[in-house]
Amino acid sequence: MLSEGSLYNVKNLKVVSTTGEYRPLSNQYKIIFLVITSLKRLEEGTVKIPINGFQFVSPNLINLRVNDNTILSDVIGSLCGVGDIEIVGAGWKKRDIKILTDYSVTTKITLWGKLGEMFDPNLYKQDEGPCIVIVTSTTIKKFQGEVNFSTTSASKIYINLQIDYVASLIERFSTVSNVVQVIESSNVNKITFEEEMFLNRMSIEELLEANWSSQVKEYIVTVRGKISEIDNSFGWYYVSCKTCIKKVIPTNGIYMCGTCKKECDYPLVMYKIHIKVMDKTTETTFVLFNHVAEKLLDTSAHKLFNRLPLYSKDVPTEIQSLCGKDFVYKLKLNDYNLKEGLENFTVSKLFTPDEKLELEQELKKDPHDILSNNLEDSVGDFHVTNAEW
Repeated sequence: MLSEGSLYNVKNLKVVSTTGEYRPLSNQYKIIFLVITSLKRLEEGTVKIPINGFQFVSPNLINLRVNDNTILSDVIGSLCGVGDIEIVGAGWKKRDIKILTDYSVTTKITLWGKLGEMFDPNLYKQDEGPCIVIVTSTTIKKFQGEVNFSTTSASKIYINLQIDYVASLIERFSTVSNVVQVIESSNVNKITFEEEMFLNRMSIEELLEANWSSQVKEYIVTVRGKISEIDNSFGWYYVSCKTCIKKVIPTNGIYMCGTCKKECDYPLVMYKIHIKVMDKTTETTFVLFNHVAEKLLDTSAHKLFNRLPLYSKDVPTEIQSLCGKDFVYKLKLNDYNLKEGLENFTVSKLFTPDEKLELEQELKKDPHDILSNNLEDSVGDFHVTNAEW
């Protein structure tokens, strides 16, 4: 019955003292909804209450909250570092970012799960001014003398939110360098660039015939092939929410994000290019999303979109020029591909083939060592940060 961002008149609530851990804000009381609680939605503007409210942790509170999960902390700062997605422990995904806080301290924040996946580092260019990041409801830990923040299931991320405080920080940080550095992986199982290019190498035929194991959640392989065609059946781009990067569809000219549950004022044009790839065995379809396609084409989808005539469905020449080119594709196979047997494999990275390395790899092969089609779960062993594309 409740919609975030809307106003309500709420009656018959129970007010109690706040107890327990992982409180999203520092408050002496909390309210509990009862069976007799009633709600009345109010028209916008009836009461002037800001949509967003934060309790940014101050320097004197940080040490008090280290390893204390009683109250969760909101943190804000200018983005200055982004790491790759890492897989740690029993398959947990995370991404580390670094921000320069408003009290001039560089702080690391670990974004877990979907928050790390949706934080696309390619959206934040150093020539577009400061990128002010807000991360809410974090825990604070100290490791090897360094204080780190970590997201929880209650956390949300806001980028350059249109509020006065963020505007003041943008002005303040516009006088310093906006270069976003790459954070080196802490994963001990890092492999070399050359090893990654040949990681679980298979042909397209072997890829399509691979058997599914119910114990596998994700599997990483590489495939070499030539782009034979751009499949434009589904278009070459999509319009996304700037916050969560999910697809948004306009209704009466308004873009509403189904994930964030709010209007998207400045939607982004993002790449989603379906390519037909072939090798000597057969052909299949790969998908290049924004983080891969933008590096490959060296231009944004937004710029290509603006060059086309209004309502044009043509594929830009920059994308068409990929036809005939040979690449090594790193794929992350999941339920969609393996269990359901569906194609449209998502490319996580691209490599330009090195013929010398390819020959050396062929010479290493044992003719009696036939690649098994039964996939085994070893995803935790794979992570690099120095891929070419």
